[in-house]
This record gives sequence, structure tokens and C-alpha cells, in this order.
Amino acid sequence: MSPTTLVNFRLDQDTKRSMESVCRDLGMSMTTAFTLFAKKVDRERRIPFDVSLDGTPAPSAPQPLAIGANHADPAVIVEGVTRVFGEGAGERRALDGATLIVRRGEFVAVTGASGSGKSTLLHILGGVDAPTSGRVVVDGMDLSTLGSDALALYRRHTVGLVYQFHNLVPFLSARDNIELPVRFDGSRPDSATISELLDLLDITDCEKSMPSELSGGQQQRVAIARALVSHPAVVLADEPTGSLDRANGEKVVGLLSKVREHFDTTIVLVTHDESVAASADRIVRISDGRVVDREG
Repeated sequence: MSPTTLVNFRLDQDTKRSMESVCRDLGMSMTTAFTLFAKKVDRERRIPFDVSLDGTPAPSAPQPLAIGANHADPAVIVEGVTRVFGEGAGERRALDGATLIVRRGEFVAVTGASGSGKSTLLHILGGVDAPTSGRVVVDGMDLSTLGSDALALYRRHTVGLVYQFHNLVPFLSARDNIELPVRFDGSRPDSATISELLDLLDITDCEKSMPSELSGGQQQRVAIARALVSHPAVVLADEPTGSLDRANGEKVVGLLSKVREHFDTTIVLVTHDESVAASADRIVRISDGRVVDREG
């Protein structure tokens, strides 16, 4: 068996940004991620994916399900959350005492003007950012009590993150991208689960394709499948239709509703598009960092 060695990549800026986002969300360093990505690299940078370069589980990978799910209602509790950026004359309050409760299995759309704090709220729910003050509880876990390792597990198991620009790893196939959260745990993906997601999101024909070979709508469906592969309690979607045309945007929102029904998943979706928000069970409006309206 050949020794494990790192592959030296020259990354363009778009690839680097995608990689950094994926690694941040899934709690993995870039160096460790690359040791998980490849055994061989050909001239087209198509990488036969394996758990590590020598085919064995990465020894430093945290074990899955180290955080136990708490299926008590509600799924999300936000109490008096403030997020302050900068200080002194440059201080900006992205959130200013925001309070929100999301029931388990609910589909909630969060709307508001640009800069109102809606994306900041979603990043805090995802454990990507932390509040300056206040309390956030997701699936029974107070996020303020979780250290960096526990937060990494939280982002891989308790929440699934979906963004406007997909954040797919461009040199991995659609199926390999979907499997990333499981691979990052040093585990083997369950073929039945992957097949179920491919079928549910109508991307079975795309599983061997590279992201550059897919349409924007197909890439977003791959990103949604990746968010669901670990059966998270809550899916957090930040402007998931923002880069799509109207038809593909409507299809993605319809698929999110289908996902919610199929997996009994709670969905919190941030959008500036009122027609997208109208598909949710309830619309929450944010203004100047505060939740000012809770329709539905």
C-alpha cells in the first residue's frame, strides 16, 4: 500500500472560495479535506474519490452522531439575539434583539430588505457565526455551549446548509459532492440514501457529471441533496433561488417543500423574493435587526 501524500493543486479563485466555504460549513481544514479527496489526479483534474489517499478512514476524523438529536418541539429558538460588527464609531448592529421560534416540521421564510440582518441570523443558526449576546437553541442544543469540534459535528448532522451559489467542489462529480458530509466523518455513504436523494431531487442522470456540466438549477439540487445526506433536523437555505431564473427558482422551492414532507425536516429559508416566501407555511419579516412580523 502506497503512503498517503498530499496532492498539490493550483486553485483558481472561484475554486478556492468554493473549497473554503465547504470546509467551513462542514468543519474540516483545507489540508485534511484534500487528503480525503483523491487517490490519483489525471490531467483533467477528475479525481477518483475515496475516504483518504490510501483508502482507509482518516484517523483524525470525528465520529458521527457525537451530538444526540433532541426531537422536542420547537426546532429553533432565538431569544434576544444581538450581533454587533465593529466597535466605536464603526459599530454596526446586524441583529438587535431578534427573537423567533420555529416549530418542528415547519417551513419558514425570512424576508427583509438588504442589510436587515436576515442572512446574519441564518449564519448564526448554522453555527457559522456566533451572536454577540442572546440565546440560540437548535434541535434542543444551546449553541453557546458547543466548542469548535462539536460545532463542526453540528453543521454536519443537525443542520444542512444551502446557499445562493451552491458551493460545490468543482473537481468532484455531483454524487461525490453529495457524499462530502459523510466522507468528512470517515464513513462510507449509504447507497440507498444517495439513490433516494438523487431520485427525489430528479438528478439521477446527473450523478456522474461535474458541476460545470450542470445547469444552475441542477447544481442547486445537488447542493440540497448534500445538505440532506446526513438527515439533518433543520435545513437552512440562504437565497437558494437568487442565482436562478424564475422557472428554476420555482422548481427549487417546490423541491424544498417536497423534501420537508418526505423527511419531516424543518426549513428556514432567507429570501428577498416575495413569491418564494409565499410558498412557506409562515413568513417572518426582519427590519433593522429585529423580527417585526410573523405572518401565518
